Formats: sequence, structure tokens, C-alpha cells
Amino acid sequence: ESLSGLVGSEMCIRDSAKTTDFPTSPVKIVVCRKAGGSADVVARMFAPYLQKALGTNVVVENVDGGSGKIGLSQVFRADPDGYTLVLGNFPSYVLTQHIEGGVDYVMSEFEPVVGVSGNEGNVLIVPGDSPFNSVQDLVDYDQANPGKLNMAVTSGLSNSSLAQAMFLSQTKLGVASIPYDDGTSCVPAVMGKHVDVAVCSGVASYQPAADGAIKVLCTFGPKEDSKLPGVPTFSSMYGEEYGYDVIMGVLAPPETPEDVLSILREAGYAAAQDPEFVKAVGDSFSVVPMDYQGLADAIQGAYDLADSAKDLLAP
Repeated sequence: ESLSGLVGSEMCIRDSAKTTDFPTSPVKIVVCRKAGGSADVVARMFAPYLQKALGTNVVVENVDGGSGKIGLSQVFRADPDGYTLVLGNFPSYVLTQHIEGGVDYVMSEFEPVVGVSGNEGNVLIVPGDSPFNSVQDLVDYDQANPGKLNMAVTSGLSNSSLAQAMFLSQTKLGVASIPYDDGTSCVPAVMGKHVDVAVCSGVASYQPAADGAIKVLCTFGPKEDSKLPGVPTFSSMYGEEYGYDVIMGVLAPPETPEDVLSILREAGYAAAQDPEFVKAVGDSFSVVPMDYQGLADAIQGAYDLADSAKDLLAP
């Protein structure tokens, strides 16, 4: 989109804000994970550009706990005035709600605002100097040395635990499981050789892989990750049903007024397409601007994936 188009869009947003009296105070994006994780990176890099498009301060708040349940519950019950938003992470948050259950929110009832990142999946990693250079190397070693490998596994349902379940269901590795809070926490465990192998987010893998601290043996996205050239997809080895896209986007509480949603959606989509945002992100993650309907479709796709993966993930 041209710079003049973006400027025009921002002027339109400000004019709309003036007639609806929104926003008149800072807007908060809740990240349902601890600081430093992949969702936190996406939210904090996006916030300044949403701030520019909205014309008001946008702050990021981390509310960790319960595999995202605590933060999601807070935003689901928040006043639907447009000032409290949440960064949705899919399919992870649908897996938690739809399969694990025991929550007081429904992901499909949040109001989609804008999709920010995508075209990425989880990745299987080993230490940088590991003797394993492929998934087949792991399988061959495990068959010759049963019970010798250990794998970092994440607690609760998440994108990482879905990839782990797919991986183990097809390779039949007899690994010892070492629990960690989340996929991001697995990266230093692999780098420090506390475990032989782990699954983490693509976002968490890019820099340590570039530095040679880890090796990425495969990705779980539906197609090759452009930031990891030459790394095969797991689905290319075991079937297309074993690949999925990780998407992050901004959501508002249910029953947020349409005039407020309209402003948030217009500003969000302009911010996600801002060339300065794309340039600032660089290789940190893949920017995939998605309007609210596209994000709604992605959430529905996460429900379909959850249904197909129930047998793998059922507690």
C-alpha cells in the first residue's frame, strides 16, 4: 500500500475517532505469556505502529499463567470498550479451550480485530553440535539405543505440544519426557544440552539457529519457512495433515460496539501493512496482515484442526 494511502487511512481513523469519542485514553494489549516469548515479541513490535494509527498510547501487559487461560479470561470479562485487547495465538488458544476445557471463555466469541503474523510453524531443534542432522537420524539412533533420548515437553496444550504429539505419534520415539513451562523455555534447555531434542516456536528459533547454537531438523508449518531455507517440513515426510500455520492476531472482548471495532480494525490493518513495521520486524517473525474476517476464518480453521487432533491431544 502506498504511503499516501496509509496517511489517508490514518486521517480517516482520526476523523472516525473524533465522531465516536474513541480512543480518549491508552489502549492495552494483553499478552497471555511471560515477557520474552514469541507472542510478547509480536505484540511489542506491533504496538508502536498500532499506536501511530490510532493516535493514542498502546501499552503491552504480560499476564502469564495457565497456558494463557488467566489473561484470556481477564480480557473476555473486561469492559467491551475497546481499551483492553488481547493477542490471540492460534491454534494454541483454541486447543486449550476446545480440548482441555475448564475455561470461562470461548475463543470464537472474541471479536477479531487484525491478524499480525503467520506463515510460520513450530520447529524441532537439537543442540548446534548434535550428531543428529535429520529426523531420520533421531529415528535410527532411537531404534539402536532405545530409551536413551530425552525430550523437552511443554505443560498444557499449546502449539508446541501439538507438534510434539504429531512428532511422537509418527516417529514412535521412546524418549524420556522432561517438562518445561513453554516452548520458548525449551530453547535454552537444548542450547545447554540439558535435553537432546525439543519443539519450540519458529520465532524463538531464528536467532539461535543463525548463531549456530541450535540446529532445526524440521518445521511443522504447512510449507517451508523462508527464514529457515533448506529445512524440510514434517508434513513432507509424514503427510500434509501434520502441518499447520501458527497465526497471531489482536482480539477484543465480546460485545465491543461496532463503531469502536471499526476504528480498531481500520487502525490495526493499516498498522500491520505499514512498511516501517515490516522493516522493523526484519527476520524476527513473518508479518502477515489479515483483516478481521481473515482472522475469524483462521480461528475457525483452528477449531477444525483441534477436532482432527483430538485423539492425539486428549488429556
